[in-house]
Amino acid sequence: MAETHAETFVARDADEVWKVVGNFQGIKDWFPGLQDVKADGDDVRVIAMGPGVEVRETLLSRDDANRRLTYKVESALFTANKYETTLSVTPTDGGCVAALDAVLDPDDMAALIGPVYENAVQGIATRFA
Repeated sequence: MAETHAETFVARDADEVWKVVGNFQGIKDWFPGLQDVKADGDDVRVIAMGPGVEVRETLLSRDDANRRLTYKVESALFTANKYETTLSVTPTDGGCVAALDAVLDPDDMAALIGPVYENAVQGIATRFA
């Protein structure tokens, strides 16, 4: 299995950032390029990325005290045996670090997902700039 990691420093309080990025259904507020996000219950979201391109994501765990959530990605676009992502916000001096970590199988998905998540954490930084 391959892993990817992307992070950004945000000069804001971790709880303030978590309030936005920790909203599982609110990903469109900070993840660039998403056309639409529809809730399918509390723990499932369907993301429209373009005409006829949808990605379904299911929340697996949520830890508000530690500002961390994990979800799995399910889409006909990806022939993945495993595609799980953890979003975290960690306090640090002068702000916090927002990070996206993915565990992927097959390994070659990392080359595709890594740059997408780099763009996503930059979306978080932009949202709080």
